[in-house]
Amino acid sequence: MILVADDDKVITQLLRVMLEEAGYEVEVAYDGEHAYQCLKEKPCAGAIVDIRMPGLNGAELLMLMTAEQIDVPVIVTAGFPDFDEQEMKQFPNVKRFFLKPLYPEEVLAAVKKMAPLN
Repeated sequence: MILVADDDKVITQLLRVMLEEAGYEVEVAYDGEHAYQCLKEKPCAGAIVDIRMPGLNGAELLMLMTAEQIDVPVIVTAGFPDFDEQEMKQFPNVKRFFLKPLYPEEVLAAVKKMAPLN
């Protein structure tokens, strides 16, 4: 299962459809708290996490994952240049960083590399 965590419903639906068509099971979370619960309760092969979300943001979620040793590979997305790829490398789970707008074929290629289908 791939977790898609972003408060932008258009982006989450785009990613869900793209990933499901590629053969992945997808869970969607519209805020960091829901994403955190999914990561703790469900087996995840990977996650796509937006940095800016209401409540628990993406950076805080990554910190919790590190502190609690939730070893799920993550692709980080950001709509604003608040963080850059270099800053995201401090988190061991982060495999890729994309600034929005997202290019679906690039995201899909990164997901396939992060969590190959059997």
